[in-house]
Amino acid sequence: MVETAVGFVLGAVIGAIATAAGSYLLYWKRERDATKRLRQAFSEELRAYKHVDEIIDDGGYERVTTSVENPVIYESAAGDLGLLTEAEIGKLVAFYSSLYWLQGLEDPEDKKEQIEEVTEMRQAALEALGNSSE
Repeated sequence: MVETAVGFVLGAVIGAIATAAGSYLLYWKRERDATKRLRQAFSEELRAYKHVDEIIDDGGYERVTTSVENPVIYESAAGDLGLLTEAEIGKLVAFYSSLYWLQGLEDPEDKKEQIEEVTEMRQAALEALGNSSE
């Protein structure tokens, strides 16, 4: 009878450990997949802002302030930024902050250098997302 009780307890402990390990692995995979999808979404949105680079390269400093649209992914997924690395978050926040700064900017001709930095920030954010380890 003692052997049966020990068998039941041992079976329960092994079952609990297996269940916990399985649950953790499932959680880890979901988080990893969510992070991968988030990186892909941000990469696509960053690529969509290539027109801003082209306008700046053409010297359209006045036009760029009215042609920038609000970022959809950044605004909807801001709560999920914690899934990314600190370097990725820093580059994304820097780019999107500069994008908001561009909207409705007055006297853009006086701020050419800062406007041209927006292109560099977009590229840096793309590179950070592309060089992340998974």
